[in-house]
Amino acid sequence: MRWSPSYQPAWDAAPDAYVEAGVVAPERTRRLLRADDPRLGMKAYIGVRHSDPSRYGLPGEAHASFFLSVLLGKRTLYLHTHPTIPAALDELRRTHARLAARGG
Repeated sequence: MRWSPSYQPAWDAAPDAYVEAGVVAPERTRRLLRADDPRLGMKAYIGVRHSDPSRYGLPGEAHASFFLSVLLGKRTLYLHTHPTIPAALDELRRTHARLAARGG
């Protein structure tokens, strides 16, 4: 696993801090971690994203959240949001263990 220089461990439960600090611009994402397992052909990213539904005329407040994106080869397995970095890491570890148990 390789953490980005933008990653701030003190903000693991505060995705809005990345927006407030200017690390993530409105309606953008920033990758914070990349994990690879070449044996399985698995690649994963944990990051933070900002969303503002009002920019598209939709109801809701602007907010930030963490995401986990997992790819197997060139296929995206899933893209999930999480309230904290530890929650995203837990899901990443569970996914990796399942893939390793079945051989990829």
